[in-house]
Amino acid sequence: MRTNILLDAKAGRFAIGAFNVNTYDEMIAIADEAEKRQLPVIMMASMSSAKFFGIPTFAKLCRVLDEAYSIPVISHLDHCTRPELLLDCVEAGFDSVMYDGSHGLYEDNVQVTRRLADVCHKKGVFIEAELGVIAGEEGPVKSKFSEFTNPDYVADFVKRTTLDSLAVSIGNAHGFYKGKPEIQFDLLAEIRANIPDTALVLHGGTGIPGEDIRRSIRMGITKVNVGTEIRAAYMRGVKDYVAVHPQDGDVREYVVSLREAIGKSAAKYMDCFDCRGDQK
Repeated sequence: MRTNILLDAKAGRFAIGAFNVNTYDEMIAIADEAEKRQLPVIMMASMSSAKFFGIPTFAKLCRVLDEAYSIPVISHLDHCTRPELLLDCVEAGFDSVMYDGSHGLYEDNVQVTRRLADVCHKKGVFIEAELGVIAGEEGPVKSKFSEFTNPDYVADFVKRTTLDSLAVSIGNAHGFYKGKPEIQFDLLAEIRANIPDTALVLHGGTGIPGEDIRRSIRMGITKVNVGTEIRAAYMRGVKDYVAVHPQDGDVREYVVSLREAIGKSAAKYMDCFDCRGDQK
């Protein structure tokens, strides 16, 4: 069993990029960029993506990459609202899972997360949960509005659920932002002060300015999720290649071109994740 790699990142003053993927080519492109920077990387499957790959297949692909690269490549189930699906992923060998009970009652979120955490920990699997509501759409999890994480509840939530990492709502959102994101750094500082030993996760990384990502990491964020930009890069890669080769494309050239487009998008976020040389 690995140590909690997010706590290693916290101690080392860097963050681990977690990227939503839907194809093996995305996984290769992202792993290539992570290895260049010698940063661990997390491959995330949404509930629909896990079923699209096949749950055991996704876990096995991540293990293949973990063995092939010199950096850790970690499998993660993102924003799961169905406990039975989460447990299927645990049994299939996922390294990490997220249960999202944030849209329900607080006490229900606590109780379900705790029950799932008990199973996960017996299997050596890490579990993430969410407190507060992050606006936007991530698979079946949708909200038009944000509900900021209440710092007065975080210590109780972490203690009672025994989670390994906590996703926070501090002005971040899923999808493309309609304007400049307004990250609430004072709120992040208060959350960190109340749970100083817990790994914190920032969802909705697409579109957050690099300087804000770096500042968040220096203040205790240890995992940054990026999904929308990767999907957009994939589609740009498809359109750009077909525009040049409408009839005479070569599959292998197409895949190489596609991986380059995805890698370029992932790289600009990874360049923000390593804050080890920054001043406090």
